[in-house]
Amino acid sequence: MGKEITSQIIIGGQNLIAVKNRAWTLMDILTDAGVFLESVCGGKGTCGKCKVRVLSGQVTDGKGNPAEPENDGSYLACRVYPLGQVILADITQRGATAKGEIGRIHISLEDRAPILSKSAVRPTYPTLAQNYSLQEMISNINEGRSKEKLDLHITALRDMALLAQTRIESYTLIHLDNHVTAVEAGDTFSVLYGVAFDIGSTTVAGILMDMTRGEAVAAAAETNPQATYGADVISRIKAAEKPEGLKQLADLIRHCLNDLIHRLCFIRGIRIQDIYLVTIVGNSTMEHLLMGISPTSLTIPPYVQAFKTIAPLPPQELSLDINPGGRVILIPNIASFVGADTTAAILAMDQDLTPKLTLLIDLGTNGEIVLGNRERMIVTSTAAGPAFEGAQLSCGMRATDGAIDDISIQEDVLIRTINAQKPAGICGSGIIKALAEMVRRGLITPSGRFAESSQMLQLPPELRSRIREKEGQREFVLASAEESANGSDIVITQGDVRELQLVKSSICTGSQILMQAFGVNQEDIEQVFIAGAFGSFVDLDSALAIGLIPIQERNKIRSVGNAAGEGAARALLSHKHIQRCQAIAEKAEFVELANHPQFQKSFINNLAFPKGGIT
Repeated sequence: MGKEITSQIIIGGQNLIAVKNRAWTLMDILTDAGVFLESVCGGKGTCGKCKVRVLSGQVTDGKGNPAEPENDGSYLACRVYPLGQVILADITQRGATAKGEIGRIHISLEDRAPILSKSAVRPTYPTLAQNYSLQEMISNINEGRSKEKLDLHITALRDMALLAQTRIESYTLIHLDNHVTAVEAGDTFSVLYGVAFDIGSTTVAGILMDMTRGEAVAAAAETNPQATYGADVISRIKAAEKPEGLKQLADLIRHCLNDLIHRLCFIRGIRIQDIYLVTIVGNSTMEHLLMGISPTSLTIPPYVQAFKTIAPLPPQELSLDINPGGRVILIPNIASFVGADTTAAILAMDQDLTPKLTLLIDLGTNGEIVLGNRERMIVTSTAAGPAFEGAQLSCGMRATDGAIDDISIQEDVLIRTINAQKPAGICGSGIIKALAEMVRRGLITPSGRFAESSQMLQLPPELRSRIREKEGQREFVLASAEESANGSDIVITQGDVRELQLVKSSICTGSQILMQAFGVNQEDIEQVFIAGAFGSFVDLDSALAIGLIPIQERNKIRSVGNAAGEGAARALLSHKHIQRCQAIAEKAEFVELANHPQFQKSFINNLAFPKGGIT
């Protein structure tokens, strides 16, 4: 057979026809067509989350032989290749995980001065007696206001050449300081919108800001389509190293940003031409992939970024659908895997301004920790992994419809799901609450093991009946197959408990090492902010009960929502805040945990759950 074949994929009556290289799996083809499946493992066939049902047609394995289905009759899309026409059952694409509420953006009037602004002018046209270029007509307007003349970008010159033919009385200049990027007909001074983006590994959030009024007017979120290539950043870095991989990942996130821009414009009832400025935050890997710059250096000693800061870009550089005369600003990264999202979170919480010793923990697919105040800040990144987003758990899922997000264990188990849907799995906040409850009830010992049978004799029979052994390990049934949305039992396994122990220990240990580096104890910390997608919804009492946060005083701790997104919005509105971001990125001291002499010992000690759990 030739190298290229034609595959026709039909889902719900919709044809997705693709001519692809034989190396492309069914998942590759679906991703290319805009149908995104869960793939925590990045296509290795180990997570089992990309299952599809083939109604008719044939799929093959990597050797061209008919593929064998899973036990439930489904196939893993990342491991099979379509042959000819294949009809699939409808694929449910769950909504994006919320990234938390955005607080009211507080920026003083004197600080509310975006890096890009507008000014309405009335030009004096050249005549035969006073002959000068249209460029000079505009550039000289600034005389009397500033010693510097206005400099016109090529896009502004093109605008001017067309508009001058009508000899209209007034223009509006869009400019960065004295650099004019575009010229518009009439007085459009009051129309000035911007979008602040927070590119997370799991979720991409966009906030539409009315820059004239200085307030958020719309918000939207989408699942990061790069998740098809793996839940964690290392998987995506590996995917970017494959032929065309970097371009594919860059194209995916740029299309996602454009989708959000169009949706935000629809919500507000404005044109994409009304958006002039975009600020973007994300971890270091996300910013590298967005720019189409290889992030491989992050995985090779000494683990450095290709860039820390980039000058404002025209939107065409990233193929973004905003006003061509607008600009895109990437907030600077700090170091290694501590990216611009951490810079923005520090800005949002004013951690760089407060005299209070503050611990900021951003919990999401990755975990970043900042300790300090206006005098000094130290930062680190932990190997939290995507378990907080429900990944790497046997029945884990993102925090969308049907996810179990709250659990109470008394005489029996009571669960709550998002939007009161039938349970489909358990999300990160749900597993934290479940572990805390199981430790409290004695179902799990402080070491993390399920209690022995003799220890469970005092438990109600309803709880004992939920504990079973399967394939050599114990598990606890939260919802039976009859109760669930997918016809399968929803369980917490011994492996799930171990996975969460690793995650919670890495966060706790990272916080403790920063305290040691700062020369303080937990009693010295005056406030703790829990931010990020997961941090916005986790029950703080449960987090304390399992030892996730190494602070005893509950009154010092509060959830602060999507601090990174709020920081991006603040930077959108204020040139001074962009300068603060630059200063934060330069000031913050990075601590590498992997080589820290105390890490391994502290990590092992912190694996255990505190005795007693919730009190």
